[in-house]
Amino acid sequence: MNKLLNIKCLTATLAVFFALCGCNNSGNSNVKNAESDQNQVSAGTQNQQNDGQENPSEQVIQKQEELKEDPEAEPVAAEEVMEAYSCPSELKFCPQSSEYLYEKFYPIGWSKNGLFAYIIEPVDEAAGQYFFKFVIKNMINDKEVWSWSPDDEPEKGNVRQMWKDYGITFTGKLSEYKIIQQKNIKLLGSEFSYKDKKFKVTIENKMETNEDFGFDVVKSTSIFIKCPELGTKKIHSYTENEYNLCVGKIVQGVLLSPFEDRVAVLVKTERCGYEGPPNVVEEFLVGSNLVESFKK
Repeated sequence: MNKLLNIKCLTATLAVFFALCGCNNSGNSNVKNAESDQNQVSAGTQNQQNDGQENPSEQVIQKQEELKEDPEAEPVAAEEVMEAYSCPSELKFCPQSSEYLYEKFYPIGWSKNGLFAYIIEPVDEAAGQYFFKFVIKNMINDKEVWSWSPDDEPEKGNVRQMWKDYGITFTGKLSEYKIIQQKNIKLLGSEFSYKDKKFKVTIENKMETNEDFGFDVVKSTSIFIKCPELGTKKIHSYTENEYNLCVGKIVQGVLLSPFEDRVAVLVKTERCGYEGPPNVVEEFLVGSNLVESFKK
């Protein structure tokens, strides 16, 4: 009975999930990309700091670099570093439904050498705790270079409180890894233009039936980026483990670096809740250079 109930609930929530994200399921092996109202916007000027305004985080990083040449200069105080960065805002990119539990995503900014910093708030699946993770990720090899979560998750919390309590730690790492905070970060669609070229990010999900529950789950995923002038390249491949209950993945959009020919592809994943519905919607990032390694 419980399995039958889970299957019925899963069928209903899947329909809502793909409807909300603006994508259709083309068979069981290929989930089409979500499209954004910003798909046709040129990405050449996205995510830039306002013209004529100095970026406080970049100023602090420059001061720290100058110290390497002049060891006798006065160090930059931790308080000054903290003041150079502000608590990031949540990136809201999809209509939400009470049928799901949604992870929250807070982008912070890029470095000039391919690092991207962000915060996520994982969902609480009836644990009665607040979950938080701060991440600096290398978008060249898709590996985390530094991350932080509290040793003991509090019962309640929010990003602003965490920033207030641990801001010196966070901003110290942001300046150490030369992350320059960008205001009003935009999410471009899976189809976008950059430097007079058009790009399209696609995802292919290979599905298989979970014998215990009788519904299809994602067995493996491949992500590609295509450009008519440059060709195609695979930027990500992953095979789920045997305990996987991932039922769908889509490309939600891309975040453009203001310093390099590089994007972070935002992928949205739906998995079954630990105790059945509601299902959980989570995100992960995949990096790609927009110039190199394409093949025709």
